[in-house]
Amino acid sequence: MLWARARQLRLLALALALYALGLVLLNDRRVPLPGLSGSPPATALALFVPLLIVLTLLYCLGKGLHGQERTGVRRTWRYDMVLCVAAVAPAAPLGYRLAEWLDFPPLAATGRTLLFLCGMMLLARGLADDRAAGAVPVLWLVLITLVGYSSLGHPYPWTVLLMPPGDEVAWAVSAAVFAAGLTLPPRAGRVRSG
Repeated sequence: MLWARARQLRLLALALALYALGLVLLNDRRVPLPGLSGSPPATALALFVPLLIVLTLLYCLGKGLHGQERTGVRRTWRYDMVLCVAAVAPAAPLGYRLAEWLDFPPLAATGRTLLFLCGMMLLARGLADDRAAGAVPVLWLVLITLVGYSSLGHPYPWTVLLMPPGDEVAWAVSAAVFAAGLTLPPRAGRVRSG
């Protein structure tokens, strides 16, 4: 119970509701963003909505009692990883449902985007710190909007998030990045044995 209170789970529930509302409100809205490789197609604003959950999740994960958690018997970072799965799991079905309901196929990829960005956040949190973990997903989105398209306007495969919603390789890469992030304990929360 102390773990749940410290993590401020109500805030994460609010972020999940705002995520769904953001997808509905921004469903087919696109904006032309500058690109370094010719003139990229207009970017769907729904691409940025998963940042709501990723950054709120990072905030909630950082709200623990880290000194006590490091010295405690229970490794609370495992609870944190379950929280990450619980926050991300509804995103894929929600994206598909909204894509059908609003007749805007790119929304089907929002679950993949959330998986990938959350995995990047967790990896950065495990390898560096919370500041880097917040910056990495945002910088990735900036990078892919700047240089993610060829001169013909087609997305490069390395961007992952710009690929079509049904791209199986992009889904597999996103799932792998998320799984890798789940296996890496946060740097501040590691418990040394010995």
